[in-house]
Amino acid sequence: MERELHAAIISWNGKNEEVCASAARISTTPGNALEIFGAAQDNPQNRPLIGKVLQSGHKSVIEHAVFTLALRDVSVYVEQFLIECRLASFTVKSRRYVDFGSLGYHVPPELTGEALSRYRGYMDLLFGAYRELLAGGVPKEDARFLLPYSFHSNFYCTVNARQLGRIISEIRCGRGRGVLELQRLADEITAQLEELFPALLPELTHPDGEAPAPAPCRVSPDPAFVPQKEAGAVALLGGPADPAALLAAACRAASPAADPSLDWDALLRSDRPRELEQLAYTFRVSDLTLSGITHLVRHRMQSVIIPPIESVDHSRYIVPDTVAAQPALLERYKQVLTEANRLAGQMAEDPALRPYHCYFALSGNLMDVMTTMNAREIKHFIQLRACSRAQWEIRAVAIALLRQLRQSFPELFGQFGPSCFLTGRCPEGRFSCGKMEEMTRMFRDLP
Repeated sequence: MERELHAAIISWNGKNEEVCASAARISTTPGNALEIFGAAQDNPQNRPLIGKVLQSGHKSVIEHAVFTLALRDVSVYVEQFLIECRLASFTVKSRRYVDFGSLGYHVPPELTGEALSRYRGYMDLLFGAYRELLAGGVPKEDARFLLPYSFHSNFYCTVNARQLGRIISEIRCGRGRGVLELQRLADEITAQLEELFPALLPELTHPDGEAPAPAPCRVSPDPAFVPQKEAGAVALLGGPADPAALLAAACRAASPAADPSLDWDALLRSDRPRELEQLAYTFRVSDLTLSGITHLVRHRMQSVIIPPIESVDHSRYIVPDTVAAQPALLERYKQVLTEANRLAGQMAEDPALRPYHCYFALSGNLMDVMTTMNAREIKHFIQLRACSRAQWEIRAVAIALLRQLRQSFPELFGQFGPSCFLTGRCPEGRFSCGKMEEMTRMFRDLP
């Protein structure tokens, strides 16, 4: 069965109903946790009880049921849709290290005739140019900017039943309602849940009425090419008015009898620096590529706002330095994107293709995003993304953010940086850049 599915549940709790029914009983039933779980074995009242509790609005009981899904050869649009679920775990095949030139792309099965030919022509043009860039020595992480959002993605997702139900309902009744590929995946998952966890089925809302009309496709007549150095501009929009006082108050709350002076070294090396979570900062990143967005959203502890892929301006493209450095490849890059822009505009006017314009978006198209992170997550974000091994676009964002944070609260953020700077050691092993002293100096002197 798994070979035919594009969304296969490959792992789940062995006793989902017993666990969730025990959770439903524990607050009102005599006995300890193990006794209550023992009484739930082969109990025919488990499923009706779960349904009754869910109807009353106490949905946390089904968070104890956990599933791992394998997503096979779905479009990267599906990946982006799912990965925005903050309460799930994802591991994705990397476009930085894997050649996607022959891994294929999603073709809507309902497309036929001239519409199918035009769709394939657009995709084949871009995949062919992607392979040309690789052959010309452009790194995979830069050649991928030509990949359309139809290209096949493979990943794992682990999620509890409550969140899985929300995802399916969001597909059926929310922002995924007009995307047929998502509808098919929701149907595949639901069919498996009928056998594995039927108690969840009443939570999987079905829509009323027709699906909404697709968002208009934004295509300008003339494409705009944005140099690498101009993309990913960071603006710090907000933060605590007096972060030092707020942090000091948090430290006193955590340790009332401790020395009232801030011990930066102890705080930053703590395994549980909850005090840093009291400092929230909001920033905007302008002209971040769709590829760059995937690096940002993998950080789970943030409140991020990303426009729908359907709203992307298909006419704005990044030009990475590795392409700009080779005149022949640069000319070919612009030529292909100019043609892709023309074709996207034409397809947007075709009623048969208009519903699929989310797949016309390219990984190198640009968007503005906004997010709020607390200082603990920012510490983690910069520790990973300011590293020399991080992808250059998200690394530039991390360093630009760090510069602004250091200006706003140098006592704290002056000590933030990649792992080698923060901890005095490199965690990358044989993949280390070997420039620990240089990196340490750079972040020590970063203005």
